[in-house]
Amino acid sequence: MDKMSLERCLELSAARNPELQKSALERRLNAPGARAAWGRFLPSVTLGYSIDQSQFYNPTYLNPDGSVATFPRLDTLTTTYIDSLGYVRVSPVPTVRWTQVPEGKRRSSALALRVDETLFDGGRNYYNLKSVVLANQMRDAQYRRSEMQVRAAVTRAYCNAVTAERQLALAQQAVNQRRLLLVLAKVRLETGSVTRRDVLQAEVELGRARSDSLEYTLAAKRAIEDLNLAVGLTVDTTHTLTGLEPAFDPPWDVRTLQELAFSHRQDIKTLDFRQQIQRNDLKSAHGDYLPTLTATLMHSRSEQSGASVGWTLDPRNRYTEVGLTATWLLFDRFTRSLQVEQARVNLNKSAIESSELKRALQRDVNAALERLQALYQQSIVSEQNARLAEQTLEFERERYRLGSATQIEVNAAQLSYLQSQTENISIAAEFHIALSDLEQAVGLPLRGQR
Repeated sequence: MDKMSLERCLELSAARNPELQKSALERRLNAPGARAAWGRFLPSVTLGYSIDQSQFYNPTYLNPDGSVATFPRLDTLTTTYIDSLGYVRVSPVPTVRWTQVPEGKRRSSALALRVDETLFDGGRNYYNLKSVVLANQMRDAQYRRSEMQVRAAVTRAYCNAVTAERQLALAQQAVNQRRLLLVLAKVRLETGSVTRRDVLQAEVELGRARSDSLEYTLAAKRAIEDLNLAVGLTVDTTHTLTGLEPAFDPPWDVRTLQELAFSHRQDIKTLDFRQQIQRNDLKSAHGDYLPTLTATLMHSRSEQSGASVGWTLDPRNRYTEVGLTATWLLFDRFTRSLQVEQARVNLNKSAIESSELKRALQRDVNAALERLQALYQQSIVSEQNARLAEQTLEFERERYRLGSATQIEVNAAQLSYLQSQTENISIAAEFHIALSDLEQAVGLPLRGQR
């Protein structure tokens, strides 16, 4: 069974937490996205090769009068010639031509290469490249924000697990105390200083303590399972938790923390990146009003042959085409004006959201620091109350053993002791949870920076 401190849990969660792993996978899109953005400045190249074979059989033909006839076909042709005097004469002997049904097979091979390059597109590719760089920075910021969220979740789960274990130990201590009180009650019953009712009451209190102990046992098991899930371990992994450090007086100044938050809060950075992307979108939308210029180069080779000749990888017929095309959309039924206005609205909404978030940041940091300071003061009072309640319980138990106190007085002292210890345990856990909340409000780990 390994010993697990809060720092160790935070280290393991950085490598094992599922949410953090999913956020890390998003960052793998950074390099392909940048390559794709740069690739839009390069020409597109298409290479194709095709072969085909056709077979034809045409048994009919069309007469001059529009009627359909069938092959074979017999044609009588007259021929002309030029005599010795220079006159055109008709040959007295006609020529007879016999035409069979036309049929056959053909094969063709073709190879084509096409290159297209956009020389000018109104700046859309340029602004797309800038936006892709910003999108990569957004993914990095979102990953670091996920790190802080995971730290907060693991810290809360660890504090809950420590609280559950300490409450279980306190419940088991209460069982032992109730068992001792039952023994004292039976001794006093034998001496005649108490009645049978005191013994029965002690047995009831012992039963309640045992029931509470069982309940806290299940709660501690569930808390350890929640911690395992938050860290990224298997549910049935067992640990020995080292506990929590004592509460301390927060040494930070609220203005310093607010300045740190402005420079380290990843949600603010993400929103700033989004504003820059939307600004690029607005400029790109204006670019839609400009013409586009595209260059094209196409080269193809082909060759046809009969069925007895095979296909070839080196066709001999060549064709080359070079083109330059300028396109300017003069009227698009106001679609571009809508896109420009939509981009401007998105940018203005993000500016308002950014201003609102920065104002809320000051409140969040201030509230988190004040809560941490209040919990530190409460921890001092709680520890004093716990010591006094323990001394009171010892005093009442001694009085009960000597016969000068009733069981009601012992029970009251026992209840006060349990309440003070439970409060002390809860405040210690809440202090570290509040410290984690302050770290998340600032966007920077503060634990260990005292």
